[in-house]
Amino acid sequence: MARLQVLVYTFWGWTVFCSIALLASLAILVIPGETRCRRFARAAARLIFRLGGAQPVVSGTENLPAQPCVVAANHASFADGILLCAVLPARFRLVIKREMQKAPLAGRMLNRIGTVFVEREQGAGRIADIRILLKAARAGQSLAIFPEGTFRPQPGLLPFRSGAFAAAAAGGLPVVPMAISGCRRLLPSRSWLFTPSRIRVHFLPPLHPEGQGRRSRQAERLSQACRSALAEALGE
Repeated sequence: MARLQVLVYTFWGWTVFCSIALLASLAILVIPGETRCRRFARAAARLIFRLGGAQPVVSGTENLPAQPCVVAANHASFADGILLCAVLPARFRLVIKREMQKAPLAGRMLNRIGTVFVEREQGAGRIADIRILLKAARAGQSLAIFPEGTFRPQPGLLPFRSGAFAAAAAGGLPVVPMAISGCRRLLPSRSWLFTPSRIRVHFLPPLHPEGQGRRSRQAERLSQACRSALAEALGE
């Protein structure tokens, strides 16, 4: 019976996701204005979770400052990106892997909502990506990023990448750790099956660039503090 329930839930989940995602992507291609597109995408993402029976429980929103900031979330599932879109205000630009830019319809939609695409691997491209993030931060734009860059089936945080924290330090922006739980069970890595799960999101108190010295040192301190805060919140 449990297996049958998972299969039924999976069928319903993919039906909801594919239907809303397709219609939303087509609509975003013609909606004028980046901010309007992000608001529409947010509404569509919220509807996916609501109709899919995985409405997230969100707490700590008082820790999101009104001024520009960088939200850094742990990453455990393909569902995480949609979750960020659903729970964050429309002023946030998502920072995701560059491979998504090549997806025929999704890539165009992500461009329309102002997504920042970055490389997952080290190299010259990563230096250029950090410059893009620095430019966005100095322009006072709010960013949302997965500092791990990817995810794996096993629980536990992966090493953090420095780009978002370097941007926050250079732009004087606070970093808000965002702890996500439940998405790993909802849509596990290397699986297409949805499993009923309670999704929880908690925004932790903001971390501020502090101290003297090079920006790289400030970025390292921010990264370490963020990773420690998330590990404690997640019990990892």
